[in-house]
Amino acid sequence: MFSKACEYGIKAAIFIATKSYEDKRVSPKEIAEKINSPQAFTAKILQSLVRNDIVSSVKGAYGGFEIQKNRISQVKLAQIVKAIDGDSIYMAAV
Repeated sequence: MFSKACEYGIKAAIFIATKSYEDKRVSPKEIAEKINSPQAFTAKILQSLVRNDIVSSVKGAYGGFEIQKNRISQVKLAQIVKAIDGDSIYMAAV
């Protein structure tokens, strides 16, 4: 079973991928609203996704979060789960 943070991470990655496919970046506030998650909690989740090279963060007036179009199809669910919950989720299933 996924943690709540992991569920939000999956939802955030899907939302970011959808917007990135439309050549748009999304703000943390917009992501939090769309996935129905507290903004501060969403920010921590997004930091993990950036640290693990799942999403990119661009600063500035036209900044936000994105996934490069050529990488959208390469992002795997297991990468998101590992970025948020670590390897422990796989150990618990054994």
